[in-house]
Amino acid sequence: MMKYSYLKKLFMYSLFLGALPVIVMGVFSYDRTSTVVEQKVNEANRQILSSAMNSIDHKLETAYVMATQFTNSTQAVSALNMDLDRSQFETVSELIKTIQGFQVFDYVASVHFVNLEKRWVITNKGLERLDEEEELAEWTALLSEPRNTQWVTSASGGISLIKPLPFLTTKSPPQGAFVMRFSPRLFNSLVRSESYGDTVIYNENMELIFRNSETLSSPEQQDQLELKLSAESGETSQQENVRFELAGAPALAMVEDSVFNGWKYVSLVHLSDITEESKAIGWVTLLMCLVILSITLGLAWQGSKMFYSPIRVLRDLVADSDDAHPQASDELQYIRTGIQGLLGNKLELQKQLQKQFPYLHELFVMKLFLGQWSNKEIQEHIERYNIDSDWEQFSVFTLKIYSLEHSRFDEEDSSLILYAILNMMEEILTPSQPFKPVIMNESCAAVFVSPRSAEGPAPEELLMQTCKEIEDKIQAFLGLDIQLGVSRPHTQLEQVSMAFAESTAALRFCQRTGYRGVMKSEDVDPGRLPQMTYPAHWEQELLEALQSEDREAAKELVDRILTEVETRQYTLMEAQVLFYQLLVKMMSLLQWDEQSLKKMLLDVEYVQAMFRTTTFEELGQWFTSVGMEQLFQLLSTREESHQGQIAQQIKQLVQSRFEENLTLEAIADLMNFNANYLSRVFKKEVGMSFSEYMAITKLEMAKHLLTTSDLKVQEVAEKLHYQSTTAFIRYFRKMEGMTPSSYRKMNE
Repeated sequence: MMKYSYLKKLFMYSLFLGALPVIVMGVFSYDRTSTVVEQKVNEANRQILSSAMNSIDHKLETAYVMATQFTNSTQAVSALNMDLDRSQFETVSELIKTIQGFQVFDYVASVHFVNLEKRWVITNKGLERLDEEEELAEWTALLSEPRNTQWVTSASGGISLIKPLPFLTTKSPPQGAFVMRFSPRLFNSLVRSESYGDTVIYNENMELIFRNSETLSSPEQQDQLELKLSAESGETSQQENVRFELAGAPALAMVEDSVFNGWKYVSLVHLSDITEESKAIGWVTLLMCLVILSITLGLAWQGSKMFYSPIRVLRDLVADSDDAHPQASDELQYIRTGIQGLLGNKLELQKQLQKQFPYLHELFVMKLFLGQWSNKEIQEHIERYNIDSDWEQFSVFTLKIYSLEHSRFDEEDSSLILYAILNMMEEILTPSQPFKPVIMNESCAAVFVSPRSAEGPAPEELLMQTCKEIEDKIQAFLGLDIQLGVSRPHTQLEQVSMAFAESTAALRFCQRTGYRGVMKSEDVDPGRLPQMTYPAHWEQELLEALQSEDREAAKELVDRILTEVETRQYTLMEAQVLFYQLLVKMMSLLQWDEQSLKKMLLDVEYVQAMFRTTTFEELGQWFTSVGMEQLFQLLSTREESHQGQIAQQIKQLVQSRFEENLTLEAIADLMNFNANYLSRVFKKEVGMSFSEYMAITKLEMAKHLLTTSDLKVQEVAEKLHYQSTTAFIRYFRKMEGMTPSSYRKMNE
């Protein structure tokens, strides 16, 4: 046999089941997490880029609107036709003041109002004449291109807003222009400090006007990005994420188009920067998977050993037998061959046990007579021995030889004679009776059951016929007289011992009187009162129902006892005495005082009412509606009195130990009661909750202290355990309509 081969298979299978989900989960988690990280980074960058674009557009649009307002103003239009010099001080001052207003924004570098025709320029510094030809040529070249409004990028990277004057002029160069130049701070403060990646901005002509890093330092890289953006722009009007190679490394460009001026805002992110976080997550995921795999390995091994332990036990058990095949491929086959051998041995044992069945049956019947079986054990044996249980009632009869004098037998032959009589009884009883007769105390005893059938003789008549047949057969074959005692009829097999005692008592009566023949138990002492034969636990259940005031449960138990009495075929008088005894017993178990007992038991009308009942149904109705109801009322009265004492005791504790600020839980500990029970009792008896009572009592004590002592209001609040002086004053005003100080003054 391969040693522990099945354990190895079990371990490998468990490891596979545990490892496969971990590996799949790890791969899926890494892939999903990487995707989510990339999406989150892209989304964050796009939000930053969009925010930066909106901020820049807002500032440029603000500048554009202000410039448009200025160029369309009467002041600017009239100034174009004027040859300004320093003598026109007021006009120049107003223009300078207006231009200086544009430079309140930190992103505006300078503002120029140029008149090429009159050869002057006004800045925030003042009026300057364009007398130098070189300077005039420079302004002329800047303004010579035909335009209405244009954003111009200088060679140094500065951005300028140019608005020709007059408005909508087609002359080149125009008569004049308004030029606003922006500081690079416009881009540095809004983009560079917040973006995760590198940011570049192109104007409407795809000219690079801003970049915040050296990423696109070479013209080749700039051309590569411009070509990629142009190609993507041709494919779709709405650009999303553009992937391309940047310096041999994969990169991602996120593009936002400005609606205001057509500029393109591009955020460049190297994919390696994104995957760095994914790699870190991947390593963490791998580490977690390895830890889980290690735990899975340990659990698989321990679990395999645990599940294998029963197999090992069976293998070791089978190994002790000679039936297992030593060349089995694994433990299960080894166990299978061993069990097959054990089953063969079991069949042999069953055959031997079948031979012993009659003796086991006799032992079962003997223990029935001795009362050594519980009802559950009786049912188990009936099923085990396949005993017929379809019968209505049973009786027990016990038989004994009257005397051996004047017979052909000696005293030494008494044992043999008993066995001979036992065999005769078996011949007569066996065909119809499920229980064999047995020898008990030098006598033969048998359980005689009456079949559940409407045809044939009555059960008592059939029993007497059988006893007579046994008596005649013994007389015919042995020539001996017998004495035979018969019990009352019973219905439960657990009452066999009681029936046996009744038949034995009848047999002893025969021996005392010398009577020969059959003697019934009820003929021995017909006037005796029955013993209480219902289960004793019914009394305890009835007592519990009384104490819990469960009328339904009490009525059900009374009905069960009444049914048992009727089944035992007691007379009405016997049942009345039995229920009177039960009533007295319940009163004694409830531990009532002597006065309560006398009140009930010496009430002649009360007792006679029970004995005046004429049927079992009427007796049960009286016991439930009158007898039990009076018990319930007395219990309720006693409980109410007890609860009143509890409530009074709580009040006394509060008054005597008021300065301790007792809680209901503390009082419950002192009185050894449950706090919830005390709360219910106190509210029922006093009419308010414990907390309400404490609040009222504290208020009365506060009023007493305010009028009879010199304690300050704060000291009174502390003495009475209020949360604070403010809380005390607020509660006092709410309840009394005035403050504690006012109350003290009013009662001085």
